[in-house]
Amino acid sequence: MSTLQPHVTFHGVCREALAFYEQSLNGKTTKLATFDESPVEFPAHTLARVMHAEFISPEVTFYASDGLDDSLSQGSGDVAFHVTFGDERRQSEVFSALSEMGQVVMPLDYTFWKVRFGMVTDKYGIRWMLSCPAAEEDWKDEDDSED
Repeated sequence: MSTLQPHVTFHGVCREALAFYEQSLNGKTTKLATFDESPVEFPAHTLARVMHAEFISPEVTFYASDGLDDSLSQGSGDVAFHVTFGDERRQSEVFSALSEMGQVVMPLDYTFWKVRFGMVTDKYGIRWMLSCPAAEEDWKDEDDSED
């Protein structure tokens, strides 16, 4: 079954925002990873930023990050729709349809976080993040790239 999950980018104040929502919404940040924890290299000034977080409360669940775009002011949160698919074929169909007259930000590919993932901004300016659990043989593993 596919699911839709809002993804909010807080541009530098993600931890602060999550703490606010924990109190305001009686929720909890259940996952938090920084860019420093990624096997992918990022600019040094971004390493302490939140790459991915998950917030859960009784009424609201969303993903969050600080993002990498330094051109936006801190706290100018923007929202993307994160959809998790159970089928790669369906994920590809949706990605292709959303890409038509839109802009591919990140092509569908297998990732180190063990999903097939891609990002696209559709022709209306809506950002979509599409995930599908990857089969074990499709996971990207840095150790494999050294062979």
